[in-house]
Formats: sequence, C-alpha cells, structure tokens
Amino acid sequence: MVERTVLDCGLVVISEYFPAFPSFDLSFTLRGGSRMEDKQNNGIHHLIEHMIFKGTPKYNARDIADISDRLGGKLNAFTGKETTQYYIKAVDEYLEDSFDLLTDMVMNSSFPEDEFEKEKNVALQEIHEADDNPDTNAFETFYERLFEGNGLAYPVGGKVESVSVFNRDMVFDFYKKNYTPDNLLLASVGKIPHKQLVELAEKAFKNHPSRKPRDFGFDIPHIKHQDFSKKNDSLMQVYVIIGFNGLSIVAPERHQFMILNDILGAGMSSRLFQKIREEKGLSYTISSFTDAYFDCGIHMAYSIVEPEKVNEYVDAVREEILLLKREGISEIELKRAKDSIKSSIILGFESRSTKMRFNVNNELFLKHELTQEEIISNINNTTVENINHMFNVFLDTSDMSKFYYGDI
Repeated sequence: MVERTVLDCGLVVISEYFPAFPSFDLSFTLRGGSRMEDKQNNGIHHLIEHMIFKGTPKYNARDIADISDRLGGKLNAFTGKETTQYYIKAVDEYLEDSFDLLTDMVMNSSFPEDEFEKEKNVALQEIHEADDNPDTNAFETFYERLFEGNGLAYPVGGKVESVSVFNRDMVFDFYKKNYTPDNLLLASVGKIPHKQLVELAEKAFKNHPSRKPRDFGFDIPHIKHQDFSKKNDSLMQVYVIIGFNGLSIVAPERHQFMILNDILGAGMSSRLFQKIREEKGLSYTISSFTDAYFDCGIHMAYSIVEPEKVNEYVDAVREEILLLKREGISEIELKRAKDSIKSSIILGFESRSTKMRFNVNNELFLKHELTQEEIISNINNTTVENINHMFNVFLDTSDMSKFYYGDI
C-alpha cells in the first residue's frame, strides 16, 4: 500500500514499505521537463540536472561522489519531457545520510561558475552525439515536425542554438524559481517507514513557506500528421517512422492499447515482425510502441530499411494494418498478448526502481493509487471485440505520418 502525506510547504511525500528488503530507493521528482520549455530556453531542465551534481555550500562535487560511493549506493538522475527525477539506492542503515545528500543536492545546488561552463560544454557534446546517432536524430526530427508549436516538439537535451547562449545566472534563476517544495514529489520504496520519511522531510523543509502542491499546466498539442523526410547521404539505410494518434498516460483504455501494440509489433510473434521480417525479409529491425504523455500519445511503427525497399515496406505495413481491421484478431493472439503483458508487469514490479516510478506516475498523473491487481484485471477483462474496435479507431491509415531519414 502506498502512503501519502502533504507537508505545509506543498511537498508531497509518498512511500511503499517493504520490510523484507534491507534497502530502499528514494527520489525527488520535479514537475518539469523539456515540454515546459520554449525555443529560447530549450535544454535548461537537462542542464540543471547536470549542475545538481556539481556542488552545494555543504558538499562540493567531489564530496557528492565520495559520499555516494561510501554509502555503497547508486546516485543518478534523468530528464524527460514532462518530469525530471533524482534518485538514490542504498541500504536502510544509510537512510539519513542518503536523504541528507539527495535533499541538499536538489534544494541547495550552488552552480559554481567554473563547473557551469564545463558542464554546458558537456551538454553541447551530448547534443552533437545525439545528432550523430541516426536513431536519436530520426525521432527528434519526427517529434519536432509532428508537435510543431508545442513543447513536446523540443528535444530533452536542447538545441545548440539555445544551450550555447545559456549563462550561469539565467539557469540558476530558473532553478531557484522551479525547484521549490510545492513543485517536487518525494517518493520511496523499500525499508523506509512512512512516518520516518515524513519526519525527515518535515525537518528538512520546515523553513519553507506554506503553499499548495503545483500541478501540470500544459498547452494542448495539435498533432500534425504528414509525410516528410530528412536527407543524410552518409547512411546506407533509411530510418522509417510511421505514426498514428495514440492514448495518453491516463486514458482509461491504455491497458487495452498495450494489448493492441503487443499484437501489432511488440515481439517476435507480432503481426509486423512475422510479416516484415520473417515472411518478406524487408528489415532486420521492426517494432511498434507508444509514447504516452499527460494528455496525448503517439503510436509508432519503426524500422530500418534499404532505400530501394522503402515503398514496399510502407505498403506492407499498411496492408497488414488493413488486414487486421478487416478480419480482426484471433482469441489465440489475444491470449498470447495478455500473457506476455501480464508477465512483463509482474516481473517488472519485482524491481524497486520500477515500482517507485510507477507510484510516482500514479501520483503525478492519475492522482490516485493504481494497484498491480487492477491492471491485471483490466487486461484479463479485455475482449477480442475491444481490440478490434481499437484497431479501427486508432490505426487510421488515411491519417498517419510517415517520416524517412537517410539517403532518400
């Protein structure tokens, strides 16, 4: 069971207690990512994530590394389009030290000028590396066009044009305005009693003013399906992304959509794998998946194809989708997909990190606890008719995007 407390300062604290494990995962999650940025400050959340590790008045960068290693834990972070998370894993006897280190980093980072310039250069190298990576370049270009005019169009790492002109004061001001208790979620999974975590948080945040927790406030995206390409004559193959409207992370039918995806292209027994790779030999890489966000989603089929086979590949994908819509799925396919997804969920929840991020998403997006049993029940209750209906509603071959990246 997930326990929840809201402090006077607006910090939300959630925890799930597992006494059988002599360890824990602990995190702070910011309600903020690249979706909240604009053309001028694109990449600022990601650069702040880097700077959080570069020192506070209490600990310098070397201290942070030394303490983390001494605790025997794992200290890390990631920036996404809608959230940024900082987390530590350690054994339960080091809870107070771990909490102190993570809280000080997140709330009191000092952004030393010399470290800022070095880290900005590192962030720029990441951008160059992403540009050199065909997969990353393809998906970032796809998002840039599909979500044009909305924050979802911006890459998490930013663009060279924006990051290169960042200065320390600008980024530090953004950090101080956004990294406040009312914009953060503190979460733990493992051997941390909820009362103990709340007491640590109340002591650490006692001097902050009273506020209510913030919520997300996104501009609604208008997805622009289109056919487009980006030339790169250094590539021997073409990276092809076919996109459809998908479901949001909070949509009631999202678990049914997982079944749809599994049948379409999520594994070796899927329709696209069997048709594209096994039967026609058009591609080594073929898959489908959904990127789901707070208020929208994109469902994609992705492959890497020889230039002369691109048209045949796109036609084959379209034909298989039309076949699915015309004839529907079988009971055998439905059972196989259900079993696969249920196994993946149950095995995934054996990981504390997965469980913690699941609990964080429930709190931030759903606003309530969702149990593993509820998910399994939703999957078990899905029928052939449900999935056939979803194929007809969402996989509209007359309203889809097609993007080609390569020598084309």
